[in-house]
Amino acid sequence: MGALSGRFVAVKAWKILKKRFFCGTVQRITAMVRALWRKLQTTVTGGAILVSSSWFVSKLLGFLRERMIAAKFGASFETDAYNAAFGVPDFIYGTLILGSLLSVFIPVFIRYRQQEATEAFRVANSILNVIILIFLASGLVLFVFAPQIISLIAPGFDSGRLTLATTMTRIIAVNILLFGVSNVLSGMLNAARQFLAFSIAPVLYNLGIISGIVWLVPTLGIVGVAVGAIIGAVLHVLVQVPAVVRTGFRYQAVLDLRHAGVREIGRLIVPRAFGQSVTQLDQLINLIIGSTLAIGSVTIFRWATNIQDLPVTLIGVSLATVVFPVFSEALARDDRPTFVEHFSRVIRQILFLIIPLSVLFLLLRAQAVRVILGAGRFDWPATILTANTLGFFALSFFAQSLIPVLARSFYALRDTATPVKITVVAVVLNILGSLLLTRGFSLGPWDVPALGVRGLALAYSISSVIGMLLMYLTLRVRLGDLDDDRVVRTTVRVLLASALMALVVQGAKYTIVEVFGVTLATGVGVLTQLLVSGVVGGVAYLAFAVFLRLDEVTLIRDWLSRARFSLFNGRGTETKLSHDR
Repeated sequence: MGALSGRFVAVKAWKILKKRFFCGTVQRITAMVRALWRKLQTTVTGGAILVSSSWFVSKLLGFLRERMIAAKFGASFETDAYNAAFGVPDFIYGTLILGSLLSVFIPVFIRYRQQEATEAFRVANSILNVIILIFLASGLVLFVFAPQIISLIAPGFDSGRLTLATTMTRIIAVNILLFGVSNVLSGMLNAARQFLAFSIAPVLYNLGIISGIVWLVPTLGIVGVAVGAIIGAVLHVLVQVPAVVRTGFRYQAVLDLRHAGVREIGRLIVPRAFGQSVTQLDQLINLIIGSTLAIGSVTIFRWATNIQDLPVTLIGVSLATVVFPVFSEALARDDRPTFVEHFSRVIRQILFLIIPLSVLFLLLRAQAVRVILGAGRFDWPATILTANTLGFFALSFFAQSLIPVLARSFYALRDTATPVKITVVAVVLNILGSLLLTRGFSLGPWDVPALGVRGLALAYSISSVIGMLLMYLTLRVRLGDLDDDRVVRTTVRVLLASALMALVVQGAKYTIVEVFGVTLATGVGVLTQLLVSGVVGGVAYLAFAVFLRLDEVTLIRDWLSRARFSLFNGRGTETKLSHDR
């Protein structure tokens, strides 16, 4: 009887403990997860985390996509044709949509939405229908005249590559319409602070291409990759439709070109599109020159470009986007000391991060290329050529990362013309440099050898450095001292710490192979050398930075602290976030 009573008491006590503590803990965890999820979807910090995370995942999937293409086709006439097929669609999309449409659509849409949702959706429907009409016409022209267009942008292609590129251009022409529609949907989601759907969209785009590689390439060859791009673009649109519908939007076949909001968007997009067209034209000309070089050059240049975009976007573009509102507010108040303070800080932060990263890319470029692309038909000569092309790009990482900040400084001054003018100068220099360096030339007693595809990257780096210096000097003439002494002191210390780090990285590379016997004949061995050397180099750089008393060494710690506090404690405000493919 006593034993039964004791068992009854124990069971009763366990139920009470379970109800009070276990269930309470589950409820607290559930509430915390819900609060975290709500902040991720509706706050600045949460939205930034979602977009940044999805961008990073999308970039990893992009690398996986390129590795799969490299494994199946290598740097060959098929991949040259595939990359050329994206030339004109990318030019149209990059000029009219990427960086143009969202930047002018969102502010206008938000203003109307705050006043009257019906009018805001009328503007959105009108812009959506304009996009559909423009890109239907563009797609039709591209489909009909694809042979002539490909002959213009790839004059060095033989008949086989021209035919293949023409076929894929006609398929990919559908993409510009789909991405145009998708970006209007993204603008409405931005305005409603609904970040999840359009954060997922670029991930699905890459998954669509990967599905084409897995299931369609065995039957269709490289054309299957182009079909996969269409699948990815469709997913890019569809994933955003339910979220947009939840905001109250309903599609209507209206085309109110007389509406003040529509006219305002049209007026604002023209100068932005012109500025974007300069950059896109530069990329198109690189394709034209690359097509006249050895087979595989177009592909190698594109692969190297995709890899070098990672550090530049992650550091330069991200910090420039964050600091732009601060620049605008300070200069709107004519508070130049505050502008200079923030300008100097972000410049020093970028240099603190990008210079050592450039050194790591230079020292570990072959390992990075081999890990990302090295499989199947992507052989060792292609690895070396891609790595050397990437190495020439790395010389200008610092300039490429500073240009977004400098351009936004002019935008904050309400001057959009100066960055465009300087960009035009840089593009002209890049074209001239590409023509000379790819084929070689004589300069007095010196003969500069032909660099082939590597010359495209070196010319781009030289023009980027010149463009950055022109922007900096022009800004300094206009605003005076930009805290130059402090920037120079930081740069010298960062260069010294990076040089010391380089010695450590070289020692680590040697030790891994010679002491620990890691073979570089396998992918695991190359990955081991890349990761270990990179991590050791990063730790060494931070140690040298502390020793040299670089203030920027606290950047990572402070950023993590602010992000954690904002995410779990902050309310968040509206923000303008965009994504790319």
